[in-house]
Amino acid sequence: MLSPFTRSIAVGAVTAAALTGAAILAPDASAKVSEGRYRSTTVLFGSTTRSYVAVDGSTLTSYGPFGPQRFRIVATPGGGFVDAHGARYTLNRRAGGGYAGPVHLGPVVVGHTELRPTVH
Repeated sequence: MLSPFTRSIAVGAVTAAALTGAAILAPDASAKVSEGRYRSTTVLFGSTTRSYVAVDGSTLTSYGPFGPQRFRIVATPGGGFVDAHGARYTLNRRAGGGYAGPVHLGPVVVGHTELRPTVH
């Protein structure tokens, strides 16, 4: 059991570390997926699908065989993620203006996704 003095030092250290980390990371949290048009390639459970997507602000619009579908992009320090159809699509910034990352169904990685900028 910790003495009150030791406990207060530990709490102070944890609080200082948390506040310092929050101050350092806060600007990076505003990173986002850049607006534009992309070619999307997603592999889920070994099956590949391709479509065109557009990013406008924090909205990703996917143009697939069932018409346009809109999803909210949550910004992260490295790009963002989209929760769609029970899965989380992670979009990490890559060289050349693209994004790629794993697709999770709960804690399990079930595939990967990639966005490549299109030339218009």
